[in-house]
Amino acid sequence: MENIGYIGLSQQIALQQQIDVTANNIANMSTPGFKAQHVLFTEYITTPKDAGAVHQSNNFGTYRDLTLGPLQQTSNKLDFAIQGEGYFVAQTPEGVRYTRDGGFSLNLDRQLVTKSGHIVFNEYNNPLTFPTEASEIRVSDDGTISSEFGNIGRLKIVNFENEQALKNAGDNLFDPADMVEQPVVNRRVVQGFVESSNVSAVTEMNRMIELMRLFQATQKLLQNDHERQVGMIQKLTRVS
Repeated sequence: MENIGYIGLSQQIALQQQIDVTANNIANMSTPGFKAQHVLFTEYITTPKDAGAVHQSNNFGTYRDLTLGPLQQTSNKLDFAIQGEGYFVAQTPEGVRYTRDGGFSLNLDRQLVTKSGHIVFNEYNNPLTFPTEASEIRVSDDGTISSEFGNIGRLKIVNFENEQALKNAGDNLFDPADMVEQPVVNRRVVQGFVESSNVSAVTEMNRMIELMRLFQATQKLLQNDHERQVGMIQKLTRVS
């Protein structure tokens, strides 16, 4: 394979990875608490036999844009949004998981749960159980929940030393792997709101169009080079 083939293939692999990530961002424009992802690349240099150095791109990984998404008012007393850093904590069948999605509800036992029914923890890793007749639900800035019957408990909100290392566990949840929880000191919880996705629809759609055009241009370049080589071989092997 000639240099143009190496370079073109490297370009297409990089573009395909960016297209996949951008498509995922677009698909999650309406997912509460979702953080847009982007691709990181490093330069990779190879030296084919009897040829000069070929500069290619190497997929280093992805990273999340951790900026706060806009807060959307729902007026639901059990919807909470974190203004600033931190994650809500929930118990799942696979273990403890973390989320920015504060769209909660009550299960049959009147315990606070996520949309998928996972129990949300208080600061002592216990469920937050609401009195049967409680209707005047209030949440203070530090996440303390109370009703007309008194204190219910305080939402557990934690963070991690390296948020980028959190693994996507599906269902809008994150798996910290071996990382240890860290308390959030300057916490602020807002009631009746949920954090929207921080994906910019216009930006991501424009990026997708640009990436598709670049992919098609690279495909055309490789096709032209292939036709050039085929034509050259036909001419050189033609019987006179």
